[in-house]
Amino acid sequence: MKRITQRNAALALTLVLAFAAVAIGAPKTERAGKYLSISGRVLQIDQKARTMLVADTWSEKLYLVTVPKGETFKITFGMNMKRAEAEFEDAHRNDRVSVRGIRSEEHLARLEDGRQVVLLTASR
Repeated sequence: MKRITQRNAALALTLVLAFAAVAIGAPKTERAGKYLSISGRVLQIDQKARTMLVADTWSEKLYLVTVPKGETFKITFGMNMKRAEAEFEDAHRNDRVSVRGIRSEEHLARLEDGRQVVLLTASR
């Protein structure tokens, strides 16, 4: 009886590990990869085009973030950081921001120092 229980336990453990490996290796859905959250420092702001260039905190990438009218983001450090949902007019150069947006499939450029510039449209 003891031998049967050990075999059943070993078989159950093997099956659990096999299913876990398949679940981890499965490709993500398209929707999961569509949204991206970034946080970083604002390098430039273009009021006419409603864009800001954000240097990501965790990687060497630069994001050109387009902020359509009515979309909001969070200013984590700066003059308007007390606002729950800041609008484009509230952002200033050198503010730290956190933006959730829709990632464009295209990379705009690769700079001489190796950094990539990626297009992102804010959506919250």
